[in-house]
Amino acid sequence: MIVLANSLTDKISSTKPQEGGGITQPEAIAIIAAAIAVVGSTIASGIALKSVATAGFAAYVERPDVKTWLLILGGLAEGIAIYGLLLAILILGKIG
Repeated sequence: MIVLANSLTDKISSTKPQEGGGITQPEAIAIIAAAIAVVGSTIASGIALKSVATAGFAAYVERPDVKTWLLILGGLAEGIAIYGLLLAILILGKIG
C-alpha cells in the first residue's frame, strides 16, 4: 500500500490531469480506497477462515456429522474477501 502511494505521488496533480497521462487527486484517492477495501477484506477473511478451520476440524474429530457445517462456514468466511473485491470493482468503476 505504501509502495502504491509513493508511486502515485509523482503522477498526481491537484484537479486536472497532466499532459503526460497523470491522474487527478480524486482518482488517486479512489485507487487507494479500492486497495484498502481489498486488503482489509482479505485479512478479515483469512482471520475468519483460520477460526473456522481450527474449531471446525476439532469438532469434526469428535462429531463427523458437522462436516457440512464446516464447509458452509468456510464458504461464508471466503465471502468476506469476495465482498471486498466487489467493492473495489465498484469504486474503480466510478473513476473509469
